[in-house]
Formats: sequence, structure tokens, C-alpha cells
Amino acid sequence: MNGTPPSPSFESVQAARTRIAPFIRHTPLEPSSALSTRIGASAFLKLECLQVTGSFKPRISFNKLLSTSAEQRARGVVASSAGGHGIGLAHASQTLGVPAQLFLPRSVDARKLEVIQRYGVRTHFHESVEAARKAARAHALEHAQLFVSAYNDADVIAGGGTVGVEIVEDLPGVDLVVVGVGGGGLLSGMGLALERMAPSARLWGVQPEDSPVLTKWLEKGQPVPVETRPNIADGLGAQVETDSLTFPLLQRFVDRMLLVSEADIRDAMAWLLEEHQLVVEPSGAAPVAALLRNPPAGFRNVVAVITGRNISRERYLNLLSAPSPPKNMGGS
Repeated sequence: MNGTPPSPSFESVQAARTRIAPFIRHTPLEPSSALSTRIGASAFLKLECLQVTGSFKPRISFNKLLSTSAEQRARGVVASSAGGHGIGLAHASQTLGVPAQLFLPRSVDARKLEVIQRYGVRTHFHESVEAARKAARAHALEHAQLFVSAYNDADVIAGGGTVGVEIVEDLPGVDLVVVGVGGGGLLSGMGLALERMAPSARLWGVQPEDSPVLTKWLEKGQPVPVETRPNIADGLGAQVETDSLTFPLLQRFVDRMLLVSEADIRDAMAWLLEEHQLVVEPSGAAPVAALLRNPPAGFRNVVAVITGRNISRERYLNLLSAPSPPKNMGGS
């Protein structure tokens, strides 16, 4: 495709909705009486964990590939991923017949890796997520292939915004949506949807305490160095590019950022299993962790976006069996 790519907009979200409709599910918005009781508002779970491949990621991968010329697709696509983005792109690539290569950290969840390899894509391994990203970009440049970012791309942002469209269609009275944040692509897209369809609704982001990159950037009003540590929510651990399209969009749309600990996330995973019989990966449980830790006041209809469920049985059981310090998670 030639020329400067368009900026993400509500119109691009609408176009994405039509483009990807044959390939994705309109996922359920499940009422949660247990969470409603805990936070004192009507609470709902947007179950993107029930999306094809078990996360919201195919929305962004299908929209990106379908927005790209046939000639570019034929040359192949490249991405780096902690796992979830890789699964979504592998699925979309196989479905559309597009050659794909994925650059992954050696620490990738075993279950995510198994699923990725099942799609037959070529995989490369590196010591960290950041090393994998740099290698993927270099490979794409050298071979004139398309690098598919997990967040820093207008088509990717628009694909994520389709989650927000579905929420407002199913719950026109929504007044708070809480979303986990890595690079900010999903949150940015949802901001575009909510601004037009539910302008009075508030949008909150959630990050791990160990990886608060965008939280700190928003506090300071600009990209700043942020110390990070590996954490269990690998999908929320992005080292964000300083020129990312997402940062100005988050400045425009996000009303509040919340931080959660690993113990909060593990407790939320256990809570989702107990109350909703949902197996959810750490990144997907983060919004519920934030609501349990920080019950919001003054809202009527609150939605937590459960972004994914891709986690190995061994890791899931280990996380749930890890001891947590005693604390009050906000409610009885």
C-alpha cells in the first residue's frame, strides 16, 4: 500500500467491524452478580476470552491483514510477541493463506507456543520480548515483509476498537469500561468507539505494578524512562515505542490508570474460576483485579474486558497455588 497510512478514527473502527465480521465472534457481555455485589454497581464481563483463539487478538490481526495489499501479503508477514499476538496472527495468517514468521521470547508460555506451532508458522526465539521485537523488525526490513505490531498501527488500533462497539451495542448505558494495557492498542481503539457511541462513559486502564510504562508516561505527560521487571501478566509487559500512535490517543481518552500487584492478579484469576468458572490468563484477569482492589464509586454499569485465556495448565495451577499475603480486596 502506498502513501501515508490514515490515522485511526471511529470511521476506521466501523470499517474494521465490517471487514473482520466473517472471521470473529461477537463475544458475550456476561452480567456478574458477584462482582456487582463487591463494587456496588451493575458489573459485566466482556468475554474476549471466548473469542476465536481464546483472546481479542484475531480482531487486530484480521483487520491488519485484510487492510494490506495482496502483493504485500504474498511476501509474508512478521511479528514479535509474548504469545497472544502470535496466536492471533498465526490463526489469521493460516485462514487467509499468508506466510508468517514469529519472533518470540524464550520465556513464552508453553501452551501459547504449542498453539502457535500448530498453525505451522516459522518461529524464532530470543532472550527477551524486546530482543524479539528488534529482530523481527530487522528481518521484516531485510526481506521487504510486513511487520505487524501488536499495538503501534492504525489498523491494529481500529481492530481493537471493535470490542468497544460491541460493548455499547449490548449495554447502551455503560458508564465505565476497564481494560488491561500493554502497548495501548486495545485501549486506544476502545477510546475511539466510546467517544462516538457513549461519550459520557469513562475509560480506565490497568497495568502491573512491575510494568507501569504507560501509567508513568501519562502521569508525566510524555514518554519517560520507566524501570520494569518481568511479571506474570506477560501480555501487559510491553516496552512501548516512544513514537507510538497509542500514546496521544490514551492522553485523549483515558480517565484513570490503575496498578495491580501479582498477588492481586492471582486472586482475580482464582475469583474468575470460582465465580464464573472461567480459566483466564493473568493479563485477562487484571481488570477484575483492579476493580476488586479499587471498587469504583458513582458508576451504574461497569464493564471489565477479559482479554484472554491462553495459559498452560501447569502455569495456571502454579499461579493459583502460589501463596498470597492476606489483604482486603475491597468488599465482603
